[in-house]
Order: sequence, then structure tokens, then C-alpha cells
Amino acid sequence: MDISEKIQASSHSGATLQVLKENGEYYVCKRIHTAIDKNFDAIQKQSKFKTLCTPSYDIQAIPVTSVVKSENELLIMMPYIEGLGGEQVAYKGSKTVAKNLKKALNFYLINSLSESTDGTYPIEDVHRKLESIFQNIKDKLNYFPNIESHLTCFRAFCNKDLQMPLGPCHGDLTLANLKITEETQLFLFDFLSCDINSPIQDAAKLIQDFEYGWSFRKEKDSARIKGEIFCEHAYPSFLVTLE
Repeated sequence: MDISEKIQASSHSGATLQVLKENGEYYVCKRIHTAIDKNFDAIQKQSKFKTLCTPSYDIQAIPVTSVVKSENELLIMMPYIEGLGGEQVAYKGSKTVAKNLKKALNFYLINSLSESTDGTYPIEDVHRKLESIFQNIKDKLNYFPNIESHLTCFRAFCNKDLQMPLGPCHGDLTLANLKITEETQLFLFDFLSCDINSPIQDAAKLIQDFEYGWSFRKEKDSARIKGEIFCEHAYPSFLVTLE
């Protein structure tokens, strides 16, 4: 399996990925054919992310070399970054990597929260999102027999506007969307354009990963066990503070 096939196999975004070599440098070519406007907004978030120096890793986004948007395709070029990436961080990373990641993510969350502002997210938008989810799955209810009742209960639970910190966020901050290099750099990628931009969004994604093993859910049993042990050592303590 060549390098293009490897990064394609590890991708969860649905994009077509290819590694190219130009002037002695390697680049990742990412082609997207669905939700082009939303993915364009997401790559703008990635390109505008400012490096955050933490006690363990310097957190930065993988640089965006070029973006070409057309009606039917979004073409993105980024430098290829060598390092421990995706779900491999969980089941190949050492205890030292886990502790350093914990420091970096704690710093990231605290910084994000400090730069946010108190805001209101209207409950009507939450209900609109729930209705959109239902419309997307209503023809597949036989695969999700309890989902309709869960959506109904959740809609009843959401009965007032959400008071929450609002501000810039990655949007899909999971282990699968970061890469750690030997030069103590932590690169983020696959930013997500989301309905609610809030540090709470990033915290929720991290909880999804650290408590439920989302990034390595498809790995074999031995890898998942290693991932769970890694997550115990890497679990950001600030998530407990948020609770």
C-alpha cells in the first residue's frame, strides 16, 4: 500500500486524498465533491488558526497551500506532515506522549474558553437541526428503531435558549484529526464548519473520543484496549472542570 492509499484508508471525511511531489516537497491533494460551501468554510477556519504554544506541544493547523473552489469541486493543497497521526496516536503513543497531549489539550481548552464570549444560541435553531436529522433518516428508521423516540425526548428536553460560551473552535477535535511530530509539534486538520461555534463543541468531541473511543472504534480488539489505556493517561483534566 503506497502513501496515498494509507492516508485515504485513514480518512473519515469522505474526501479523495492523494500525495503529490512538487519541487522535491510532498503535498496532500484533497478533493471534495459534497457540501462544498460548508467544507470551504471549514478550510478557512484551518487556514486562519493561530499557533498556540503550550508547555508540551506547539499546536498549529496544517498550513493550507491553495484552495480552488468550483461549483462541483473543492480542491485543497496542503504540505504532507510526517508524524504520528490519527487513531495511531491512541494505540501506538507512549505514556509520555499521552501526558504531553493531556497538557496541550488542557492548555488549548482553557485558552479557547478565555477567548470566548458569553452568548445565546436560540432554541429554535436546535429544533430546526433535530428536524433536519429526522428528515435525513426517516427512510431508514428500520436501521435505527429507537432514534425517533430519542429525538422526540431530546426535543422536549430542549425547551429554552442555550446560554453558553461562543467563539472560534476546531469543530471536530478528535484524535483522528491531529498529528504529533518528533519536533514537539501538534498539527490539527479536518476542521469542521459547525452550527454552534463554541469551545464546548471541542470539549464534547474530546469526550466522545476519550470516553467512547470514537477514533479507534473500527480497530481490532487489541488496538482498542491500547487506545483506552492511552486515553486514561491523556484525558484532559479540564473536561472534568467543565462538568
